[in-house]
Amino acid sequence: MKRLGKVLHRTGVKNLIIRGDEVKPENVSDGFPKLNSVVVDKALNRIGTIVSVFGPVGHPYFLVKGFKRTSDSEFRALINERVYIR
Repeated sequence: MKRLGKVLHRTGVKNLIIRGDEVKPENVSDGFPKLNSVVVDKALNRIGTIVSVFGPVGHPYFLVKGFKRTSDSEFRALINERVYIR
């Protein structure tokens, strides 16, 4: 399990914007999260998948499309929480 970053806010009903952790220049080539990677919370509950990566390389942002079975209250509870990828 690898730390992805911190949830900034929700967009739409089932989408999250995540501010990625700092990526050191020497680590960009190895370990950069890939599209369609599964995102989980600290309890290893599956939240959604990465559908877009944007912003600066040093601190990327990720758009995560949530799974349909995840409730809106669970998405609201994730704001300002750390999330991870498997």
